[in-house]
Amino acid sequence: MAKKKKKGKKKPKQQDGKDLEQNAKVNPQTGSLLFQRLPQEIRDHIWTQLFSSTRFTFGQRPTGRIGRVKIKPAPNGLALLRTCRRAQLEIGDSWLRHVLFCFENIEAMLDKLSVLSVGTLLKLRHMRVSGDTLMLSYPDDDVFYRLVSALKLLPGLQLDQLTVLGARGIQVSYDTLGGLIKDGNGWKTLRYICYSSAMLGFPSEHNISHPMVNWEAQPRYWRKPQPKHWQTVIEGRDGVASNPSVTVYRAKEPALYGSIVDPSRRVKFEQKPHHGQDLRADVFPEDPELMTGDEQKKELMVIVKRGSGVDYEEKQGSPFIESDIRRDLPEMTWKQIRALCIDNPFDDEDEEGAWPPSDEEDDPAEADVYKDVDEYIWTPLHFNLDL
Repeated sequence: MAKKKKKGKKKPKQQDGKDLEQNAKVNPQTGSLLFQRLPQEIRDHIWTQLFSSTRFTFGQRPTGRIGRVKIKPAPNGLALLRTCRRAQLEIGDSWLRHVLFCFENIEAMLDKLSVLSVGTLLKLRHMRVSGDTLMLSYPDDDVFYRLVSALKLLPGLQLDQLTVLGARGIQVSYDTLGGLIKDGNGWKTLRYICYSSAMLGFPSEHNISHPMVNWEAQPRYWRKPQPKHWQTVIEGRDGVASNPSVTVYRAKEPALYGSIVDPSRRVKFEQKPHHGQDLRADVFPEDPELMTGDEQKKELMVIVKRGSGVDYEEKQGSPFIESDIRRDLPEMTWKQIRALCIDNPFDDEDEEGAWPPSDEEDDPAEADVYKDVDEYIWTPLHFNLDL
């Protein structure tokens, strides 16, 4: 005899857009000044202002050479949508176009965005991410990929503005920015912020004796006068007639970190070509204007604007670039890449005391606290590394 199934409580039926619209009709909020007195255009402006001052932050923030703290979004960022059905009906998913999505590292960016549909990804307009490299572990080596390569894994990305907080090493930061200008897509305007003016001031032979760097095999680090060279690169991509631009700003005061985003606390900067010495084409001397005393403690911000009418969407199947994850791991999704090269490295999985622990309870998260969405902090590692 068949067993009778126990009757459980019915799960509440999820409401779709029609249900919400019906509820709005049933509850028109006739006593609300917001909905009854203000026209739709004004309410739309209010929604825009609200979500433009909201950000959602994900990832692990370094606290030292080993320490990391997991950052989670501040609570109640979407409280309005959860508490007012009338507002939820009006706003829909338009909030995606206004909020700032912040990622403490490239892995967090790919974790969150690679699972979105192309239709949803296209609606994102503002993003900030760390410019530190993405390390993938292969059986015979660890490979460090720049941000421009990681963005190729997000076809459909079409941001109005991408903000990048420069990599910890000044030479790596210079190379990362150069790669974004040369091969980057997915953004209309790029803001690249660096904690030190040394990014444009280090000599091409800086730390040439460093045991971890073969400088003769790293021509990408050789500097050129900026922004003149980068301007030439972006014009070569978008065409001179489309009026693309690259502008460099320096903070007026040293060690006043975060001030570079304030127009009143920065000045436009243009680097002059070096004269007076017979130098090889592959050598660039230290720039004393940027490297003397506290001058290198002044933040830099490079703003790159794509040309008018240029299609800047990150395309599926776009041509490979010099260092490309898609070439090295063909036909693999980010989930598969992460499982192979990050979560399951080529070490002994059964080793006792493996680090880091996977239990989230051992890795508590801190809520992102901010007064302004543009606020940012540099980690201690930015000031403790020469590379």
